[in-house]
Amino acid sequence: MNKDDPHYQSALAAWRDGKETRAIVTHFAFKVDDRLLGCPLGRPWRRAAAILVDLWLVAMLSYVSNLAIALVAAIAVWVLSKRHDQVVSPWARRWLRVLAVSVTFVVAIMLADTVSDRVKGHGGDNQDNSLLTVGTLGALGMATAMCDDTACLDKRVPELKAHIDSEFPGEFKSRQDLADSLFDDMDFLSEAQKAAYKAQLMDGAKALQKAYRKQIKAEKAAKPAGQDNAKSQSYGYSLLSWAKGIVSDLGLGLSWSAAYFTLFTAIWRGRTPGKWLFRLKVVRLNGEPLTLWTAFGRYGGYGAGLATGLLGFIQVYWDNNRQCIQDKIGETVVIQSRKGIGYTGLTSDNANNMQQEEQA
Repeated sequence: MNKDDPHYQSALAAWRDGKETRAIVTHFAFKVDDRLLGCPLGRPWRRAAAILVDLWLVAMLSYVSNLAIALVAAIAVWVLSKRHDQVVSPWARRWLRVLAVSVTFVVAIMLADTVSDRVKGHGGDNQDNSLLTVGTLGALGMATAMCDDTACLDKRVPELKAHIDSEFPGEFKSRQDLADSLFDDMDFLSEAQKAAYKAQLMDGAKALQKAYRKQIKAEKAAKPAGQDNAKSQSYGYSLLSWAKGIVSDLGLGLSWSAAYFTLFTAIWRGRTPGKWLFRLKVVRLNGEPLTLWTAFGRYGGYGAGLATGLLGFIQVYWDNNRQCIQDKIGETVVIQSRKGIGYTGLTSDNANNMQQEEQA
């Protein structure tokens, strides 16, 4: 790129108009909002104490089912999608809501009694089951439950039975629970009709369960002794194991810790329970609102801090603005959020305000 390059000239013009181009070096990435100047930085001991509180809470939450993580995350994403300062683009807000509804729908299916045994792997029937398969069962079940006449049921019940026969052949008890829950609440059916539809859905279920269990036993008996070792040495499996090992070693899987630090930071506008307790707040250097994406990127910085042997965290002691590695990644800074000094308005001299408050 030279001075006569149209792309270069376009980048210069954008820079002069106050826009970031990511094509030339500008001051935007290094600019600090004037409202932050003079704000007191969070002291290292406060930050350490806050993170210890947060980690303790994460440890307590880890005993909760992982399905609850998805449900809480979906609700939080829905809340965030309604905040214009968090998600500016209408397109992004729309798809975040679609994502939240989809996750909630799938979690509701997985928590239902009809598929709980399948999801949790109880009873020894550990047939691999994709999220799409479970989602299809839920969609067919909901379509059947919404029927208000026998003509609709005559169309939906065979489709539902065919899907269960194909994808859930070993789930006799779950199928029975599904049949009871579907037809018992249909007031437009007589008792005889309810029994007939239940019998239709359960037709051949016991035979399918027996055949499925025999097939599983036969596959286990015929499985070569060294098959598992050979599989683990394949490229794809080794790559997956390596990635999982890294996540496990860092202790930063996409579970409670990710949901906790990302969602609390985004929804509570820079605070987690630990930071709130010690009057700390995460703010962006450029003065823009702390978005869901920024909070998630900052959470990833915790993994980088662990990967550097905690050096990324220890730099809080010598960095001029006490930025740890997660602050560098998220372009944030942690301030001490005290009354009268909070990052909430156009304050031109926060240092002076702090001195006046301490003297009062």
